[in-house]
This record gives sequence, structure tokens and C-alpha cells, in this order.
Amino acid sequence: MRLLSILCGLSFATVAGSLFACWTFFLPAEVVADSGRIPFGPVSWTVSGLALLGAVMAWRSRCEGWTALATGCGLFLLAQAAVLAGIGGVALPALSSLAAAGFALLPLMHTPSSYWRVAG
Repeated sequence: MRLLSILCGLSFATVAGSLFACWTFFLPAEVVADSGRIPFGPVSWTVSGLALLGAVMAWRSRCEGWTALATGCGLFLLAQAAVLAGIGGVALPALSSLAAAGFALLPLMHTPSSYWRVAG
């Protein structure tokens, strides 16, 4: 579970960073070229699959910290659904992805030492 939390948190933060970069540098040109939609590439599909896997694994394992990981994965999937639907521009999905990364990494920061022995 530790590895899954780390992978989900880092990949969610990476997607949030790419959305922020798109928002800052590339968005005006791509929005005009693509009718107002944010590009959804293979990295986004891969990370969305990882988020789905993380949510299912957290739900099934129910070890300590599973609620934060499942919440982060669900929040990330909602953010990616917003990207696909074109809702919220870029700021909302980017901030939601960053919050999802925080939730996914939360079990690593606020759990007792027994988590490190049991949840491997």
C-alpha cells in the first residue's frame, strides 16, 4: 500500500504540474486550436488508470490510511472527468489534482509506525 500511495501521489502531482504549465504557457494557443478543450493525452489515461487501481486496492485492503488514498484517487478521477467534459477550464482540474496528490500522500505522513510494518 505504501508503494501505491507514493505512485498515486507523485503521478497526481505530475499531472497537476502539467495542467498548471498548460494553463500558464500553452493554454491560449491550444484552446483556440482545440475549440476550448484541454488536451487529454496518454499520460493522463495512464494516471487515470493508476487512480482507478489505487481506489480499488485501497477499498479492498482497508488497511490504515485507506480512506485518504481512496479519497485522493476519487478526487483525481473527478478532476480528469472535468477535463474530458471541458468543465472548469484548467484551474479547477489542476487544483483538484494537486489536492488529490495531497490526499494520496496523507497516509504516509499521519499514520503511526505500525502502518509501515503492516501495510507493505
